[in-house]
Amino acid sequence: MRQSTLGTYRWLLDFPLLPAFGSRTLTTLTPKDIEGYLAQKIQQVARKTANHGLVLLKEILDAAVDWGRITANPAKRIRKIAVPRREATLWTTAEIQKFLIAADETWRPIFLTAVFTGLRLGELQAMGWRTQNRPNFATNKIEVTCSYNDRTRRLGPPKSERSVRTVDMAPSVRQTLLALQKSATGPLVFSSEKGGPVPPSVLARAYHATMKRAQVSRIRFHDLRHTYASLLIAAGKHPKYISAQMGHHSAAFTLDTYGHLMDRMPVRPVEWIDDLVFPEGAVAALNLHLQGALSAATAGHAVQRPERLKPRIDAASSDLVQSGAAGCMVGGAGFEPATSSV
Repeated sequence: MRQSTLGTYRWLLDFPLLPAFGSRTLTTLTPKDIEGYLAQKIQQVARKTANHGLVLLKEILDAAVDWGRITANPAKRIRKIAVPRREATLWTTAEIQKFLIAADETWRPIFLTAVFTGLRLGELQAMGWRTQNRPNFATNKIEVTCSYNDRTRRLGPPKSERSVRTVDMAPSVRQTLLALQKSATGPLVFSSEKGGPVPPSVLARAYHATMKRAQVSRIRFHDLRHTYASLLIAAGKHPKYISAQMGHHSAAFTLDTYGHLMDRMPVRPVEWIDDLVFPEGAVAALNLHLQGALSAATAGHAVQRPERLKPRIDAASSDLVQSGAAGCMVGGAGFEPATSSV
């Protein structure tokens, strides 16, 4: 079991389940009790959270049946609460451009990599130059093998088996990472001043400040991943390719998740999604970093040259490296939604 899953189970036990059922004996539980629990919980927590508690309770009671503690599972026929499907807010290509131009030199590399690769936060935190999630400049791909769990502070497998994947690097991503590598002094591509993975809270502050400065729609960091998918769709990429890049378990899932975008989004086939965001082509995307740029919406906020970029890694090895966590071990989480299936 993944460490992040175990952590979620522990939280569900400590918060929703034990306060409700901890003092009850198994043989006294009835379907009505469980329905009452759900009705109460949806007033206190998100419906999805209440459903997660129900799933865990069913598993616990199934185990009780297997062990002969009870003869039947009282939660077996209890259905999950309907959860309205949330449609992610996506940025337009103009908003992506404004956001990246508004970002300061410290944060632009991770923001650009996020929006042009669709990597989850934990996958970005785990990126290393030599081992896990490394950018392979020979093949022009990022080899995603791990995710970082901020709760356990350890590396582990990504969200699913299909999340172990290779993601194509757009020209702007390649150029940005090459510039960072030249002055890197530590093992991680993106890191804190102390050398460890970037803390989600610190990244969140910089992210929200950049959105405010750029005057773009306010979206979650995880929605950069959905924005990336929308760029692939707009670029005319095949659903199977999009599925592989996103790390989805099937193209059918990708179609179910983003099919509405495919039906209504104008398609302009291009080789690299940079060409959608920067109409002059990929060269203009590179010039954003090589020469600096200004946006009318962010006048007075200069974009620095990559020679001035300083990696947020100090000379000392991070706790992550010192602990021997150079490969996949456990976990995967971040300030993206931990239970999201995409």
